[in-house]
Amino acid sequence: MAWDAFVATRPDGHLLQLSAWAQLKERFGWRSRRLALTDARSAPVAGAQLLLRTNYGLTLAYVPKGPLVDWHDAARAQALLDALRAECRRLGAAVLKIEPDLPDTAANRILLHGYGFSPSRQTIQPPSTVTVDLAGGVDAILGAMKSKWRYNVRLAERKEVTVRELRRTELPIFHRLMQETGNRDVFAVHSDAYYDAAYDLLVPEHAAFLLAEYQGEPLAAIVVAVAGSTAVYLWGASSDRERNRMPNHALQWAGMQWALSRSAKSYDLWGIPDDLGRLASTMNGDGHGVPSDDLPVQIDALPGHGLWGVYRFKQGFGGRVIRYVGAWDMPVDALGARIYALGLEAQRLKREAPTALVALRQGLARSNNHQAPATCRLRWIATPSEWRAELAALPDPHVLQSWEWGEIKRQTEWHAERLVMESASGCAAFQLLWRQPLPYLPARIAYVPKGPLLDWCNLDLLDQALAAVEAHARARGCIFVKIDPDVREDQATGRQLLHALHRRGWRYSAEQIQFKNTATTDLRAGEETLLGSMKSKWRYNARLAEKRGITVRVGTTADLAAFYALYAETGARDGFLVRPESYYRTTWQCFLAAQADASNHAGGALLLAEHPDEVEPVAGLFLLRYAATAWYFYGASSDRRRRDMPNYLLQWSAMQWALAQGCTTYDWWGAPTDLEDPNDGMQGVWQFKQGFGAEFQPHIGAWDYVISPAAYRVLTESLPYVLAGMHRLRERRGR
Repeated sequence: MAWDAFVATRPDGHLLQLSAWAQLKERFGWRSRRLALTDARSAPVAGAQLLLRTNYGLTLAYVPKGPLVDWHDAARAQALLDALRAECRRLGAAVLKIEPDLPDTAANRILLHGYGFSPSRQTIQPPSTVTVDLAGGVDAILGAMKSKWRYNVRLAERKEVTVRELRRTELPIFHRLMQETGNRDVFAVHSDAYYDAAYDLLVPEHAAFLLAEYQGEPLAAIVVAVAGSTAVYLWGASSDRERNRMPNHALQWAGMQWALSRSAKSYDLWGIPDDLGRLASTMNGDGHGVPSDDLPVQIDALPGHGLWGVYRFKQGFGGRVIRYVGAWDMPVDALGARIYALGLEAQRLKREAPTALVALRQGLARSNNHQAPATCRLRWIATPSEWRAELAALPDPHVLQSWEWGEIKRQTEWHAERLVMESASGCAAFQLLWRQPLPYLPARIAYVPKGPLLDWCNLDLLDQALAAVEAHARARGCIFVKIDPDVREDQATGRQLLHALHRRGWRYSAEQIQFKNTATTDLRAGEETLLGSMKSKWRYNARLAEKRGITVRVGTTADLAAFYALYAETGARDGFLVRPESYYRTTWQCFLAAQADASNHAGGALLLAEHPDEVEPVAGLFLLRYAATAWYFYGASSDRRRRDMPNYLLQWSAMQWALAQGCTTYDWWGAPTDLEDPNDGMQGVWQFKQGFGAEFQPHIGAWDYVISPAAYRVLTESLPYVLAGMHRLRERRGR
């Protein structure tokens, strides 16, 4: 397209300004717009690709690695910025954020100030990097490397490491390597779906996924992309296997050769500690950076974690350290910009804690002054098979602690980490989800849905598991962590757990994500006993449905659209929130796929009630399954054929399906918080479930461990009122 051709011809053209990058971000919650100034032949001469995202009523407009303009042409730059500001105002953005590809010099900072921008506290792309000059060709690139790096490149070849481009069908290899790397090095990775989309949109025109192998075994992988004359090393992953064969050196060398084949003149290694970039800017103020060898730092004395370890690897390829000006903000809406600034100021409330494993262990030891035994060990789990094996060894694993559930949440801006805690007292496991709820508020929250998992009768293990959750959330820089263990409050284990939570400083949460209480049916008695435990009217209605022509079948992915239509109709009728179809489809497809894998502990089923005189299903439900439990998670029905009692036959069919899968428990997923409260909105649902013989189970509910009280108050008390007021103000302006 014309826009991409324009980007490719610009000296400041960048991958993040290509239309394919916008399409990638659009699949994960962003919107995009492109603006261009054109000449007499309608060809672009300056422009910008805008990404927009709205959270809690506040919209941010962001130009990554742009705008693309000659900043010293004042008339043209001002015309483009005026157009951008007008477009942002039309789209309701509060702030325009830019991250131009301008070196960090005093002149460039003065220039941006003159156009009405101020340095932002929120930088999205790394300001400092190492760039390798490719213009001299293969021999010059090798000659600029440190001798040890040249040796390692050749050593990898002698040790039979080969590098090739990854095929689309081989992306699961890349996913596994990324997950292993993130767990080992303690950083967040994108969801599998994100990398899949990147492959579909960028390969082969703009990018390559390169895989290093030894005798067919995957060892490491990187993603390299190019726009115009600049190549960028986007993502990298590696295993711990065969590291002495130097696969990472081989990959970077292959990446540079690939970039050369695309006529790239420079290779951006993308991200080093900003302190080093600032040092380079101080040494050379002309914006060209300095050779990495010229920095007055002792490489062997640098820390080995985080970006410091990354720099130790990147600097050996002989590039120059350069720092760009970073992110700059321009207010568009005065009130919105003020709210945004307040959110960024909240950095003072909470700085991210170190995420290295040593910090986690220190946190575990000091968490709330409850020291865990020195023999406690936390172990990250990197693969689905390992996690399933760990859960299988623990009592009552819950579907919300399954690998599949973590992958689903990773596609909605959560990061999923699976950990096993081992001690002399036993083992516990927990899948911790964390996210940054507001892009403008640099703090995280964490959640362990229906976990942790352990033997709740083991009081020593209980304390150690809670300490591990607390310490890991603190090490992740979280404001608080929420848990809602699947434990009954009316039994001894529940009372012991509540005592431990109070003693350790946890508080009952005002935000109960899942239903506090539920109901279950014991399936072990078999079909005849289950039918006998139902109310007579319920048995009659299930049989009546069959007599009136209602049939129930197991649906497929082709039926998901029809089921969502039913679900949306139900929500409109019964007054509950229904999200966009894509939100549910991800979950439904994931568990249907898991069900098709006979070796999987997880699965699911879509059951649809139909009538021969109706084109579409009249009712449906979706079950989730894990190990020996099936959960009735989603239910939907139409006003059509309600008198034919399809829901009764549907639920009986669901229990039969669960029995056929070897399940011993049917969890009805939701019951009143207070059985004695006639105004509880779950009373009608409970009456329906109770008729099938469901047993009420009061649970302990959700509990929060607060790490930063001030930030917790802002997030849970003050901020919602501020954002609600801003939303009302916008509504009044709209009217």
